[in-house]
Amino acid sequence: MARKRNNGYRRPRQAPGSERSYHAYQVDLPAPVTSRGELVRMVRGGEDTYLELKVRFSNVEKLTAEIIALANTAGGAMVFGVNDQLRVEGVEDPEAVETELRDICAKHIQPPVFPYINKVAFDSGRRVVILEVDAGDRPHRTLDDRFYIREGSTKREATREELSRLMRESRLTGFEHVPVFDSEIESDIDESLFWSYVRGVNPGYWGESTKGFPTDSVLRDMGLTVKVDDELFLTVGGLLLFGLNDRVVDLAPQANLRITRYSGNDHNAPVIEQSILQGNLFRLFDGVLSFADRYVDLWDTRPSRKTREQKTGEDAFLQSRAGYHRGAVIEALTNSLVHRDWSERGRGARINIYDDSVEFVNPARPIDLPNISLRYGVTAPHNPRLKAIFTNQHYGLQTARGGVPMICAEAGAFARRAPEGLSGANGEFRVKIYGLR
Repeated sequence: MARKRNNGYRRPRQAPGSERSYHAYQVDLPAPVTSRGELVRMVRGGEDTYLELKVRFSNVEKLTAEIIALANTAGGAMVFGVNDQLRVEGVEDPEAVETELRDICAKHIQPPVFPYINKVAFDSGRRVVILEVDAGDRPHRTLDDRFYIREGSTKREATREELSRLMRESRLTGFEHVPVFDSEIESDIDESLFWSYVRGVNPGYWGESTKGFPTDSVLRDMGLTVKVDDELFLTVGGLLLFGLNDRVVDLAPQANLRITRYSGNDHNAPVIEQSILQGNLFRLFDGVLSFADRYVDLWDTRPSRKTREQKTGEDAFLQSRAGYHRGAVIEALTNSLVHRDWSERGRGARINIYDDSVEFVNPARPIDLPNISLRYGVTAPHNPRLKAIFTNQHYGLQTARGGVPMICAEAGAFARRAPEGLSGANGEFRVKIYGLR
């Protein structure tokens, strides 16, 4: 990683004449200021995976790629004013160089890089600029979706495998942005679902049919594709949201959900019916509600005893059905889909319908705060892009809003019994909503 700033830290002295790699330098010395002597020692070993030397600032496009390569590999430094023979020549206007570098990092790289820039002056009057970046927010890309990494002292575009690994490891991008390399936009997208959403959310521009159907470019604008070697691939999020159901099954076999109706109040009771739902998120959501409709009643408000008696009196079978707050159930279902850890292939999501409750269980990554934070409305969705589109009214589903606080308040008031669970353990998130009988 690149050196961390710590204004209260003083570097230990290094033995005169000693040499070491920049890697050792940046790991061992987390100081914020680089002295002339330290700069000389830092560059003495020449360029490597962590250090790039530049005699001057030039070619913004090339510099952008090289900064991205440093940040995507392991972090490192770029020194301006030192030539290939390791001679300090300096730069004419260090302040202008710093301004240009900050502009590149902020405007030419996605997500932006936040560098630490230091300037070092020599007695001869020569001045050197040092830009340092870390790998905390990788992977970074150019504005035309090119990903670079560093190999030794040179940069190159990341391979599919390397890019996939970077995205899997990234805490910023999340699994929803991982490219699906076997996908083909022309044949894998449900055009009806996709363009219904696009025209609904942006009717001012796409309301006219004369503009055609440039699915690939709109998907790219929405951040649902990744470009590798001049070829666009759907992201996991794009496939889950708009993929054709049979292609989702082929390309993302983890996109399934098991829903079970038990004859009793726990999973040891006999199974009445079980179904494995597969396909895109629209199908999973719709399939769950269709299955549940056979066994539960959803109400917008708590019904009176007289209303319940009239309803059960119409059909003796309904006496075994419990009633639930519609918004709480729908929000729990939404959360189980959009917050699910879609990288988990070994364990799928489950919904268990018991005589007295409905339980939602889904693979989940741990959050940075205690689980109790969810009850206060503190959220940090792992799949923010997926959530934004799925919960948009133009996606075509009647979702609810309010998160865990709403589930607790509405379900508890409806059944006069608070939901249970709302916790993550063993890589899963569970919530059980009790019904009114």
